[in-house]
Amino acid sequence: MSLLATVVLGYTDEELAIGKLAKVNISNSVEFGSVHTAFMKGYEDEASLNIFHEGMTTAVRNEGIVNMAAPQLDVEIVDTAGNQYGFHLWLGEIGQKSTLMNVKDTHTIFSISEDLTAPLRSLVQE
Repeated sequence: MSLLATVVLGYTDEELAIGKLAKVNISNSVEFGSVHTAFMKGYEDEASLNIFHEGMTTAVRNEGIVNMAAPQLDVEIVDTAGNQYGFHLWLGEIGQKSTLMNVKDTHTIFSISEDLTAPLRSLVQE
């Protein structure tokens, strides 16, 4: 499991695998450090949640100083207990990595694989 899922979500792979993600909301980002709550999309179906789950649990922490452009999207993850977690998402083009940042830790970024960028793009753009 990635550091992201362990530290940010505090779940083990097993807990995430049995459906701890209840909802994912997406909005256009407005500023660093918070999730813009004017959500344009929300996902509660198992297939969509599985894509976000895979992105969260396989994201790889990038070492070094973070210098990012303004975020494209904000992602709110809601677990089955009602806890909310916020992230900024820079969605790569198909064939490129995407980048995720916890809104509470804007000094650390995580890379989402090229393989997951296409399904994430499909979800956000549908």
